Amino acid sequence: MRFPLFPWFFLITTHSIFITPIYTQCLDHHKTLLLQLKNNLIFNPSSSTKLVLWNHNMDCCEWSGVKCDNMGRVVGLDLSDESISGGIHNSSSLFNLKYLQSLNLAKNSFGSWQISSGFEKLTSLTYMNLSYADLTGQFPIGISGLTRLVSLDFSGNYYLKLGNSNLKLLVQNLTELTELRLDGVNISSKGEEWCQAISSSLPNLRVLSLSFCDLSGPLCSSLENLRSLSVIDLSHNNLSAPVPNFFANFTNLTELLLWYSNLQGTFPENIFHVPTLHKLDLSDNKLLQGSFPEFFQNGSLQTLILRHTNFSGILPNSIGNLQMLSTIDVRNCSLSGAIPSSMANLTQLVYLDLSYNMFIGPTPSFSKNLTDIDLSHNLLTGTFPSTHFEGLLNLVLLDLSHNSLIGSIPSSLLELPSLIQIDLSFNKFDGQVDEFSNASSSLLEFIDLSSNNLQGSIPMSFFELGRLLTLVINSNNFSGPIQLEKPNNFSGPIQLEKSFRPNLLYSLDLSDNQIEGKIPNWIWEVGNGSLSDLNLSHNLLVDLQEPYVLHPNLAILDLHSNLLSGKIPIPGESAQYIDFSSNNFSSSIPPTIGSLLTYASFFSLSNNSVIGNIPQSVCNMRYLQVLDLSNNRLSGTIPSCLIQRSTSTLGVLNLQNNRLSGNVSSIFPNNCNLQTLDLSGNRLEGQIPKSLSNCRRLEVLNLGNNMVSDRFPCFLENISSLHVLVLRSNRFHGDINCQGENNQSWWNLQIMDLASNNFSGALSSGFFSNWKAMMIDNDNAQPMFNNLGYPLNGGYYSDRVNVIYKGIEVELVKVLTIFTSIDLSSNRFEGKIPDTVGNLKSLVLLNLSHNDLEDSIPTSLGNLKKLESLDLSLNKLTGMIPTQLASLTFLSVLNVSYNLLVGRIPTGSQFQTFSEASFLGNPGLCSFPLNTSCSDTRVAPNFEDGHSTSESEVYLSAALGFIVGLGIIIWPLVFCRRWRRWYYKHVDRVFLRRIIQRRVYRNSIRQL
Repeated sequence: MRFPLFPWFFLITTHSIFITPIYTQCLDHHKTLLLQLKNNLIFNPSSSTKLVLWNHNMDCCEWSGVKCDNMGRVVGLDLSDESISGGIHNSSSLFNLKYLQSLNLAKNSFGSWQISSGFEKLTSLTYMNLSYADLTGQFPIGISGLTRLVSLDFSGNYYLKLGNSNLKLLVQNLTELTELRLDGVNISSKGEEWCQAISSSLPNLRVLSLSFCDLSGPLCSSLENLRSLSVIDLSHNNLSAPVPNFFANFTNLTELLLWYSNLQGTFPENIFHVPTLHKLDLSDNKLLQGSFPEFFQNGSLQTLILRHTNFSGILPNSIGNLQMLSTIDVRNCSLSGAIPSSMANLTQLVYLDLSYNMFIGPTPSFSKNLTDIDLSHNLLTGTFPSTHFEGLLNLVLLDLSHNSLIGSIPSSLLELPSLIQIDLSFNKFDGQVDEFSNASSSLLEFIDLSSNNLQGSIPMSFFELGRLLTLVINSNNFSGPIQLEKPNNFSGPIQLEKSFRPNLLYSLDLSDNQIEGKIPNWIWEVGNGSLSDLNLSHNLLVDLQEPYVLHPNLAILDLHSNLLSGKIPIPGESAQYIDFSSNNFSSSIPPTIGSLLTYASFFSLSNNSVIGNIPQSVCNMRYLQVLDLSNNRLSGTIPSCLIQRSTSTLGVLNLQNNRLSGNVSSIFPNNCNLQTLDLSGNRLEGQIPKSLSNCRRLEVLNLGNNMVSDRFPCFLENISSLHVLVLRSNRFHGDINCQGENNQSWWNLQIMDLASNNFSGALSSGFFSNWKAMMIDNDNAQPMFNNLGYPLNGGYYSDRVNVIYKGIEVELVKVLTIFTSIDLSSNRFEGKIPDTVGNLKSLVLLNLSHNDLEDSIPTSLGNLKKLESLDLSLNKLTGMIPTQLASLTFLSVLNVSYNLLVGRIPTGSQFQTFSEASFLGNPGLCSFPLNTSCSDTRVAPNFEDGHSTSESEVYLSAALGFIVGLGIIIWPLVFCRRWRRWYYKHVDRVFLRRIIQRRVYRNSIRQL
């Protein structure tokens, strides 16, 4: 059939006329308004991509960010992300663009611009976006007159205030609104108010985003009227309410975001079944309970984030039906059971985090396209699957840390072509890690295999990874030497060349293994100079292979706890943290060390056998915070410049247990910064310099085991930060009572050790009355003291103090924060034990032995509920043992031997555990554990009222039974002080050492 040509031509021509747009230049006055707007605005031309291109020679409809209609009128203006910082308040030209339908000023920094009226003139606006514009002040309520608005976005303006009443005024006329985003705007409204305002005025709303708006709950039933809602974001509010069931009736719902909103109750399972739901985020709602339902086939869910909630139960096998899932994050929930094998069906999975749960059983075999797995911090058990890894060609990040996975690590896992990060730490992997192929082309940047049971030698393949930045394999059982040569697969060994080494390795941690032999010299060139952190500590390394040059970029070098000997290696000038402690270095410190380590903040050579003097050059370490040279054989005097350095950064100076001599420096500067000064165990003489009181931040002062001859340092009482004061085993003398006692003195004090000196006089009740840190009684109370030590960048230096605890010398490190003790033993203190000692309710150790203390044992000692060790032996204490001591349930060591105590030994669960040696030398004591019975006529006076009998009365009543037979020996001891002191300090010490220590202290060690 033939058709006439003309009708077809007419139709085509007519149609072309209607579909061809009519080009019209922008109106002149609109162009003028836009140029005025540009001139008024303050913006950065180098960051601008739109305003900077506007000029009067071009048609304004062609300007970037400007849209015109077919009549040349400006109907759209997009100046988002133009680095505008001001001038908008002077731009009345903006509000004269009366045909404007779309306005976007988002992502600028208007700063102090408080939006005023003017927007109400733009009555044609349907789209308005001023999000993240740094707006302040009151919300422009004039926007409520823009009745054609469909989308309103003021999110991200955290200093903009709207208020509940203004919210109602704002939305009451915006009936056409489908998208409302006010995230971060301060509304401060209760649930029934904001819910009603929105649900009654916005029937067509599809997007409701009010996160960070200071809203409260509940989520009222009126919201059920918004059946068109697709996106609900009420995150980071204080809703304090359950999630309503009616959300499951929103058939268009695609996103439900309620994270960190203090949700409570049980999450409705049927919401998981909303067919359109793509994203569900309920994270960080600790009180929200819930469990997973059975999932239907072909669900649309793509993102599931429930971390830090109280979801429990199992992860159902039907989760494999959600084949669109790309993210699963259920970190730190209460999920249990096995990880379902159906996860192998989730081929779109990008992120999987099942950490901090209670999953058990083996790890399933995941299929390919899984790009991020995190199963960390669980209780997973079973063998790590060695197959199916070849299919994970797109795997980028694999984290299975903090589980109980077992078996060997297959080399195929490390050969995955897309893998960038792998973390298998804190599991139970064992066996040897084999060499793996394609290391030079691998994309691996991060490897952490720490805290497993891996064995054998370290694979050289690790050092061939060209992109490796961090290698952490500490806390395993790797053994043998680090290979000095690279085996050749063809014939003979070849030297490891630079091409085999990572190009950009920053951190290498091989610590806490059993690596032996020499440190290979090529390790200093790993990363071609990029290596900044090397940790080889806690191994069996004996030397450094010669020749070697420590790279100048090395910032952290940790070789402590090895068997290294020979010359002390000196890192480059960039070194900041150097730890060579606990080795076998026996040479002297290089005299120029301080000039070579000018940027060092931490330097430790402790626990070696270093000899010679401390070089003056250590004072050239301008940024030194911690210097620890303790437990060596250093001699000579302490460089005075070290004390002067305490004016700047030096916070810890530890020189204990050396052979240093001379006087303690007397030039501590006015702005002394020291927090720890430990000079114990040397041969220092003289007096404590009064200038030490300038160190107002001092926390630990240990001068024990020297030859210091001085009186008690009352001038240190103004140092309120002091936690530890140790003056034991010196030549101190005189009383310890300071004149004009300061009510604020030493309120942080935890350890006071004055033992083995010649202090004398009575113990004042006020001496103990200000030590508030020892008076904390509530176990739940926040301690008044923090961790003792010195904070460092990326670490912490912990102070160490030795105390005699339960009869043995114990080194306290972190226990310093909870340990409190007073040791005044082996002095010449007289008089009564003050009742105020009973106020020190957190006291763990109290030793007042080997003194001349008299009178009765204070009943207030029964208040020391945390006391574990009490030694009052070798004094002249009289009366009965207070029955209150029997209530001290933590008391594991008690020694009241060789006093003048009488009467029945108290009964109690703790007292039944003490041996006879705890009470020897008190002839007036009777009952268990002594082999003496108490007759009815042998009842001692009651001393619980706080009064004691006279010394002569005690002798008459308690000593009458044995004075006749032993009078020749006993009477001189009683009445001749010189004889008694000689007896106590010589004969009884031998006796005590051979009998009591063998019995009591042996039991104490078992208890420890």
